[in-house]
Amino acid sequence: MESSALDQIDRRIIAALQLNGRISWRELGDQVHLSATSVGERVRRLEREGVLAGYRALVDLTVLGKGFRAVVEVQLRPEVVPEDFEAALTSQSDVSFAAYVTGGFDYAMLLDCAGPEALDGFTRWCKAHGAARTESRVVLRRVLG
Repeated sequence: MESSALDQIDRRIIAALQLNGRISWRELGDQVHLSATSVGERVRRLEREGVLAGYRALVDLTVLGKGFRAVVEVQLRPEVVPEDFEAALTSQSDVSFAAYVTGGFDYAMLLDCAGPEALDGFTRWCKAHGAARTESRVVLRRVLG
């Protein structure tokens, strides 16, 4: 679906669901000034059309022992095939986000792990799997998202 086909009510529904994917249709209807039935029809249409691709749970990572967050950038050695690095990266459960990017590095990743030792282990793993250079930043606090 093209973004131009979404009206203001659809956009408000999407925004509300991004904040709380478990909101009832009655509550959602109250927020966007529609009946629960009307908002339910719109949500089902947005799901059918692939605008709403799914719902997920937000997990307190500290409970899982992964309260240490870092942004890690990786530059591969010239001879390393990016797809090979990406395939190996799928084995790293502490990586919660990875993107192939432009600029001085090839990849930007978000690492949720137990602590500095785990970050060090991941950096060493990257170098063993083709990284020429890594740069890490520890996340001090979350501002958005």
